Amino acid sequence: MAKIRKIEPIVPTIKKLKRVAAYARVSMESDRLNHSLSQQVSYYSELIQNNPNWEYAGVYTDAFISGTSTKNREAFMRMIDDCEKGMIDIILTKSISRFARNTVDLLQTVRRLKELGIEVRFEKENISSLSADGELMLTLLACFAEQESVSQSDNIKWSIRKKIEKGESWGIYAFGYDRDFNVIESEAAAVKKIYDDYLADVPMARTAKWLKDNGYRCTTKQFIKGVLCNNIYMGDLLLQKYFSPKLRQFKKNNGELPKYYVAEHHDAIISRDVYDAVQSKMKKSLEFNKEAHRISGVLCFSAKMTCACCGSHYVSYTRKMWVCYKKLRSKKADCKSKNVSEKKLKAIICEMLGLDSFDENTFTNKISNILVHPSGDMIFTFYSGRKETRHIEFYDSEKRKYLDPHTKIYGYTYTDDGYIINEEEAKAVRMVCEDYLNNMSISDISRKMESLGYKSKRGKFSRKIVLYILSNPFYKGTRIYPAAYSGTGKEEVVENDHPAIISAEEYEKIRERREIYKERKWKRK
Repeated sequence: MAKIRKIEPIVPTIKKLKRVAAYARVSMESDRLNHSLSQQVSYYSELIQNNPNWEYAGVYTDAFISGTSTKNREAFMRMIDDCEKGMIDIILTKSISRFARNTVDLLQTVRRLKELGIEVRFEKENISSLSADGELMLTLLACFAEQESVSQSDNIKWSIRKKIEKGESWGIYAFGYDRDFNVIESEAAAVKKIYDDYLADVPMARTAKWLKDNGYRCTTKQFIKGVLCNNIYMGDLLLQKYFSPKLRQFKKNNGELPKYYVAEHHDAIISRDVYDAVQSKMKKSLEFNKEAHRISGVLCFSAKMTCACCGSHYVSYTRKMWVCYKKLRSKKADCKSKNVSEKKLKAIICEMLGLDSFDENTFTNKISNILVHPSGDMIFTFYSGRKETRHIEFYDSEKRKYLDPHTKIYGYTYTDDGYIINEEEAKAVRMVCEDYLNNMSISDISRKMESLGYKSKRGKFSRKIVLYILSNPFYKGTRIYPAAYSGTGKEEVVENDHPAIISAEEYEKIRERREIYKERKWKRK
């Protein structure tokens, strides 16, 4: 009888290669360290590619970045992200300090990689993160590395403070000067402009606009205030205005450490007389209304309006509104005061003083204080001792429901005589309606209006504004007053309320086409 023997298939097994990457970092910028970084890249590239059991997964490098935190190390974070994606099996690095000097960051990263089954090998310490005693050794050595970083920081701070005690500047860079305190003429012209404008009572916003229009990189009001307060522009230096109490911490020196004043350290941009005049003017502005903390021009109502709730002064919040300083600063409901409209306030003052139009000098010379109550009562105290009470209507959201809502309608402008047609926008409205009745799609209409240069009140002439125009009966002259505004408690429809842009017949045809489209869409569902 024949014998049957099973022959098993022989499939050659291909050993899976380990995907190996390396991480290198230098923290200081110099030619020597730059060369060191390139050497590390070459070394690890060659080491990985010469190992037959390894597959090259790249070398990640961070140049001139501190190892005390992982936040700013882009290559390091990219490497960890690639590990999460399963692109790396082993990471090689020179030492613990190159990987991380912060113990918490080191252990969190290594533990996360361990969960993913990824090994980290530290060559100098000869430690593998997957070994039995790897984490214990890493914790101890990372503590030493972190302490070394703290020690280096203390040494650097000591060196800097010794320089400061000798009157030598360190790390000071100012607009108008280069690193060696040589005057940069183009920037110096801007500094002189800032000082001249301030003494001439030019608003800071206008000076900021001048800076922007002339191509300067610093154009904010906060920058202008900093320039006005900085004694560096009259040739002096104030050293150790800031210090670092802890690693990775920076704060203003409020007396914790001594400061050092160096007179005539470099060439001045501003004369001492001009600088002193600016400081004197700023001091007067601050003393006039300490709570507002204004160094710019003082307004006529500054320090004259007092909150009856908390006793704080009212300050200018916008050009049109004044608000209690405590309420503004707290950002909470600590003060129950209400904001005061400048327009309404001026109208009350004109009526009280018998003026045709508001005059700052008359107001300033006659009225010494205005006490504002949350109820709307305002007590005006005159320099003569006389007092008068007036009432101001605050904006109240609860009362708004009793008011006629004059919304902004595209195609119309609201005036004292009601809604009037805006011909330019009305042309767009008519075009949208005509195109829709000619079977043009909403998207095509939107694109056409955009190509013709039409814009809605919010910018783009989107599909949303097209649909709004097609569905709003306002354009045929009909206005719908919601129940909250009608006065009867029910929705009220008023025909011929305002001039129409399209006819009632056109609107009806649009509505019919919209209904047909909706019905077809419903059937498809």
